[in-house]
Amino acid sequence: MSDPAAAYVPRSALSSLRIKQFMLLLALGNHGSLRKAADELAMSQPAASKSLLELEGALGTQLFARSHSGLTPTAAGRCAIQHAQSIIGAVRRMKYELDAIEHQRQEILRIGLIMGAVTGAFCGVVSRACAARENLLVEAQEGTSAELMLKLQSGELDLVFARSGLAAGQPELDVRELGSEPICIAAGARHPLVQPPFNADAPYTCADLAGYPWISYEPKAPLAALLAGWFDDSGCAPPVIKLRTTSALVTVATLCNTDCLAMLPSSVFKHVAADQRIRKIHTTSTLSLGDYSAYWHRHSLRLGTIRHVLQSTM
Repeated sequence: MSDPAAAYVPRSALSSLRIKQFMLLLALGNHGSLRKAADELAMSQPAASKSLLELEGALGTQLFARSHSGLTPTAAGRCAIQHAQSIIGAVRRMKYELDAIEHQRQEILRIGLIMGAVTGAFCGVVSRACAARENLLVEAQEGTSAELMLKLQSGELDLVFARSGLAAGQPELDVRELGSEPICIAAGARHPLVQPPFNADAPYTCADLAGYPWISYEPKAPLAALLAGWFDDSGCAPPVIKLRTTSALVTVATLCNTDCLAMLPSSVFKHVAADQRIRKIHTTSTLSLGDYSAYWHRHSLRLGTIRHVLQSTM
């Protein structure tokens, strides 16, 4: 029997709907703010506004009432949000079942992490996973907090280590604070700042470092914002960026072969500086991205595995 509800929406309109629009619906329902929803989904506010208008056009109804205080779901909006939750949940369940088929029922745990967590919380998690779960395959990927949280919401990741404070307005997420993410300035061992007559142990100001090229990250990444903010707060011109990357390995390799400087999480620096190929540049400023936390879905199909591997972070 055909679904009578399908007659209300033309097939051409249904074909234009995208998963990210349903995720936008959830974010708008949680926050009541276009700006906060756009930030959560790593979108610009104009792009989020356009996506909402396209969704309302495709469904043929207004989903949110606009006012100076924010967005409030209409009756149709509340209905759409409930269905969006079901759709995204179905996508996550489909991914879970496809994993079981592809890996012959081997347990899969997909983890996303920011750079500062690679040598911190993740080491304990993966060590416990490897030692205690013979049938568990861990797949890990590094990225920015915004990228990783978006993938967590869509079901592409099961567990995320990202900056703290990102679960506000998302009641479907559980969170556990893990640690802090202090930042240091790093240079290659042949950099002029670590060669005589310079003293690598002397604290440098931002102005002292302004004349050197820098390695940075994508413009919206927290480390990129921290670097730009440090220069701006110090009254210096923006740093000259010679390389943008999301890879700590690319950063370290470039430091070793150029006179560039870069910000690195202190835990990453300690991990890669053992062979003395890179050195820390001591500064008059204390730099930090703050705390980071573990995030996962409260009703994840892999909840037992997540809780098991997170025991190492308690």
